[in-house]
Amino acid sequence: MILLVDIGNSRLKWNTIRAGKLAQTHAIMHVHGSIQAALINAWQVLDKPASLRLACVGSTLVKQQLIEVVNSLWPNLPIIEARSVANAQGITNAYAIPHKLGVDRWLAMIGAFHYHNAPFCIVSCGTAITLDIVNEQGMHLGGMIMPGLILMQQSLQQGTSALNINNDTHPLGLANYTEAGIYNGCFAAVKGFIEMGLAQYDSAAQLILAGGDAVLLQESLQLDAIIDLDVVMHGLVVTD
Repeated sequence: MILLVDIGNSRLKWNTIRAGKLAQTHAIMHVHGSIQAALINAWQVLDKPASLRLACVGSTLVKQQLIEVVNSLWPNLPIIEARSVANAQGITNAYAIPHKLGVDRWLAMIGAFHYHNAPFCIVSCGTAITLDIVNEQGMHLGGMIMPGLILMQQSLQQGTSALNINNDTHPLGLANYTEAGIYNGCFAAVKGFIEMGLAQYDSAAQLILAGGDAVLLQESLQLDAIIDLDVVMHGLVVTD
C-alpha cells in the first residue's frame, strides 16, 4: 500500500493505492492551525505504507507537520516528493524553467493524460483557478491562473466598503440586488476565463474540471465537462 498526499493552498488530501486501485480521497483544512492531531487520528488506523508520495504547493509549515506525523507513526518511511520536470509520463512541460510550474498542475496533466483522452483543457477550481491545455501528443501548450470564486469575493470585500458577501447561491443572470451581482460577476469571470482558454487551441479539446468548486461550476455554468476530483492523485499514482 502506498499513501498519496496532496497539500494544496487550503486543504490537505490523502488517498491510498493498493494493487493499482485508489481508495476514497479524504481531506482536512490546514489554514486554521495545526493539523497533526487530525492526521494522527486519521492515519493511525492505516496499515504501514510502503512509501508516501507527496505533492505540495502549500506552506512549508504544513509539510513539516506532515513529516513529523509520518515520523511519529512510521519511522523511516520513504517520502517521495513529486517535482515538475521537463518531460515525464508522456507530458512535455511548456515552462522554460520546468520546476516553476506548480506540481499540482503538472500532476493533474499527467493524471488526465493517462486516464482521459487528449487533447484536453484541464481546469482546477480551488483557492486559485488554473487552466492548462495539452495536445494529442502530450505537449503542454501553456496555461492561465486566476483567483478562485471565494478569493474573488473576498478581495472585493476587502477592497470596498458596505458589501455583504456570503456563501449563499443566487440565480445566474442580471441581478437586482448586490449579493447576487457579486456572485454572478465571479461566475461570469470564470466562464470567460474557460472560454478564452479553450479558444487558444485550434481544435476541440475535452474540458476536465477538478478541485473543490468543480461540481458547482459545472452545474452552474452548464459546462460540457468531465469531473475528475482525483486527477492529482491519478498523477501521483503513475509518477515514480
